[in-house]
Amino acid sequence: MIKPNTLTLIRIAATPPFLLFYWLDTTWSLFVCLLLYIVFEITDFLDGNIARRSNMVSDFGKLMDPFADSISRFTVFLCFLSSHLAPVWIIAIFFYRDVFVSVVRVFSMKEGVVVAARKSGKTKAWVQAIAIFGVLFILIFQKMDILPKPFIVLFNIPLATELIFLASIVTLWSAIDYWIGNKSIVINSMNFENK
Repeated sequence: MIKPNTLTLIRIAATPPFLLFYWLDTTWSLFVCLLLYIVFEITDFLDGNIARRSNMVSDFGKLMDPFADSISRFTVFLCFLSSHLAPVWIIAIFFYRDVFVSVVRVFSMKEGVVVAARKSGKTKAWVQAIAIFGVLFILIFQKMDILPKPFIVLFNIPLATELIFLASIVTLWSAIDYWIGNKSIVINSMNFENK
């Protein structure tokens, strides 16, 4: 059986190839990006499940699994930024949220508390994944001249941008939810440092 930490490392190692193939900007290279993103999602799903079922949860996995999630998804959104599919302030939300949650986890570890996964975090992951798949399909279909460029459905805004914007709103909500659920830990840690 493949080890969960190996799956996590595969997810991290697949991010530079994603950047390369996205930069090539051809129909076949975007299709490779779609396949790589499927690898991101499958390894993300499997590593945690295998670790829990096989009692293989490790400190390495606790630290690297969220990092692998962040670096893989943020790499994709950076690629979308390079294609002018969304303004930088929308993409910044994804980055700031992940950094914020990482900081909360560090404060929690200092207090000996494990930050439990929240429903908002799972919802955020699902919405981001759907948005990314949607944008990649749109880009592939545009390269194949199946869809117009830009592909507009509502509000005179490209559908790809709308999908990224929706993901950013859910991501921002997740950051707020993590703060509400864990602010006492951060505040207590700050008070401890001041004593």
